[in-house]
Amino acid sequence: MIFPTTFSQRLLRKGPLVEDTYQLFASWDFALSVPENLQRGFAGRYRSLGWEKEVTTTVGSRLRSFSRMKALVVLASNGMSLLDWRDCWRLWISACEQPFGTFARGWLYDEFLSGRYNIRTEDVVETAAASWHERAGNKPISDYGVLRAARDLLKTAADLGMLNTKGAVKTFAHPTMSDEVFLFYVHQIAELEGNYARVPGSPLWRAAFMSPEDVQRVLLRLHQYRKLDYQVAGSIQQLTLPHHSAIEYAESIME
Repeated sequence: MIFPTTFSQRLLRKGPLVEDTYQLFASWDFALSVPENLQRGFAGRYRSLGWEKEVTTTVGSRLRSFSRMKALVVLASNGMSLLDWRDCWRLWISACEQPFGTFARGWLYDEFLSGRYNIRTEDVVETAAASWHERAGNKPISDYGVLRAARDLLKTAADLGMLNTKGAVKTFAHPTMSDEVFLFYVHQIAELEGNYARVPGSPLWRAAFMSPEDVQRVLLRLHQYRKLDYQVAGSIQQLTLPHHSAIEYAESIME
């Protein structure tokens, strides 16, 4: 992937803030700066100034990459539904934020394929600890810190529609996406991977619990409906998209 990822305890702890971010983006004024939009969107909205500051700081840290995530703003501001937008947000979070990205595309996807049904926080503790030590080396983390990270990983997955949220025991959800969202994934993954040829086999599809075979089936169906051009000849695949960027596509589907 050509885009760098960010390892952040804050982003994991505060979570994806799906509704807060969606509402901010839905009312975005492109004539204003990012700080001005944050002020306009969040000031006075919450019961406490403390939480307002936390949300503003967390979303603001994500918006340091505003030029790269502008397509997500366009989707919300042009009226994409919250649930469809959440699916698009899931792709961004799982591609660009650590340790959630590795967890979602690795451990969680593998457990989904294995047919696992229930997941508890304690099941994720070892993975959470490994993610921390891979990034922080010998920097210590308490047992409670690991437990909280494990809990936050599961909560983020639930907030993004990958897990069902009833009680302490989580179960796998089965994310489905509209053709419009799937095509957005195709355009966005092409940008994230830096190459259209990598789209069908990209591990980023794992955030939607889709294997390369699943992706190929949808690509072939959309080819039949002339929504893209996907040619397959043995091991050779050629993908041609209707738009040059995720932003162009986001603008087109809301017209």
